[in-house]
Amino acid sequence: MATKWNMPATTHKPDGAPRQVGIEIELQGIPVDRLVALVRDALGGTVRDVSRSEYEIDVPDQGTWRVEVDFALLKEMAKEEAALEKSDENSSQAIALDALDAMSSLLVPCEIVSPPLGMESIGEPMDAVVRAVRDAGGNGTHASLVYAFGVHFNVEPTDMQAGTVLAYMQAFVCLFDWIVWKGEIDLARRVTPYIKPFPRQYQALILEPDYRPDFAGLIKDYLAHNATRNRALDMLPLFSMIDEDLIKETVDDDRVNARPAFHYRLANSCVDEPDWSIADPWNRWLKIEQLAADKDALATLCAEMLADSERMLHPLDNKWREKVQLWVDLS
Repeated sequence: MATKWNMPATTHKPDGAPRQVGIEIELQGIPVDRLVALVRDALGGTVRDVSRSEYEIDVPDQGTWRVEVDFALLKEMAKEEAALEKSDENSSQAIALDALDAMSSLLVPCEIVSPPLGMESIGEPMDAVVRAVRDAGGNGTHASLVYAFGVHFNVEPTDMQAGTVLAYMQAFVCLFDWIVWKGEIDLARRVTPYIKPFPRQYQALILEPDYRPDFAGLIKDYLAHNATRNRALDMLPLFSMIDEDLIKETVDDDRVNARPAFHYRLANSCVDEPDWSIADPWNRWLKIEQLAADKDALATLCAEMLADSERMLHPLDNKWREKVQLWVDLS
């Protein structure tokens, strides 16, 4: 894994604290109890069983990692089983849980979730985890036509100002097609509802040069078009930090957790591919960071994308991503 972990121009917040990023990796092919042992051995630390489908690993100087089966019903039943005393009811539940566990081993991914880590500290532990999973036979996105596994980044913005957050969103819209192309985002993932781009009407709204809302307006407009977690850039966690009550009133999904981070879900999980590193999709995310910080380049690309999106062939040909590639080459 020779890919270099690049860093954004701004790695610290205005108060001097390091910006943090949490990373989630989905994979298949390794039972969850074996997977937690691999992560423990790769990082050190102490394992704590939450249930048979969820484990926590306390790693010194990092925090608590999680390893779990990414299957809501299985996790809920496992928690109930762990809380019940041995009984006929518990035995029946265990049988059902065994059946769900077997089914999950075929299609449902396991997930490794890091704690929030300082950006400049993510490379070594993430490379160690991926190396351990690869050596043990873990499978990623391309191992099956039905695997829609991904890598998620939870990235703190440079600051919590409405204009800054909007700039990231605009940069994401401008670079989306280019990232899908460069990242070779798997078809199985693109046809699922989980990583949809923002709707075209909403893209046009936020790319307008006169669009400068405060947080209240930004959140209201976002919810009018994106009242769902199923976006490649899920803004609900960050917006919940600003107005959690409004998010809960609008989005009926208890998986939305308030945190000061962009929930970026676009990348493939290629843990089984020898030349792949999480640094690959991370470095593509950094192009969003770079464009968001360059006001002149961002204004130019926003205006050009608004114009290009009027072409009938905009969704079908490669002209827009080629224009973005030209910006990447010159930047």
